[in-house]
Amino acid sequence: MVEEIRGEINKEIINLLINLMKSILGENTVNVILRNCQNPKDGKRLVYRFAEETQKLLGDKGSFAAMRQLGRELAKKLMEEHPKEEWEEILKTALNNLGFARQIKKEEDKAFICDCVFYSLLEENNLKPVTHAVCWTGWGFIEGFIKEIEGVKGIKWSKRDYEHRSCQFDFIEE
Repeated sequence: MVEEIRGEINKEIINLLINLMKSILGENTVNVILRNCQNPKDGKRLVYRFAEETQKLLGDKGSFAAMRQLGRELAKKLMEEHPKEEWEEILKTALNNLGFARQIKKEEDKAFICDCVFYSLLEENNLKPVTHAVCWTGWGFIEGFIKEIEGVKGIKWSKRDYEHRSCQFDFIEE
């Protein structure tokens, strides 16, 4: 098991996410959102703030859909860059390498995001999991991989395990 998060949300990763989001929302919309994201302390806070500003602009449902699609697009990009035989390992380690979470743990009919770096920001703002648009990016990321690996229809958020610091996503078979 990976003990710590190896990667960090750096400029390269942020640029990748911004470019993917431009393909979802369009360049002008993303530029409007970015104008309201000035001067964050670090990459984690920039991504969180970007999701927050998306939520302010598009509302809950619109931002959740857009951020979930961002996660799916990131998964798709990674799957295109790696052979199918590596997808399970990429799913497990990618969020760690990108600086978002310690790992994704996959079981027979569910997956978990373990030690998400955004959870502390949710707590600081008295928010529960999946009530902020940033959570939906991870949801979409897992879903993008799981649909291809397992052939399921999708996934749904199930619960937060506070003791083990993970969010559970159940597979939707039909």
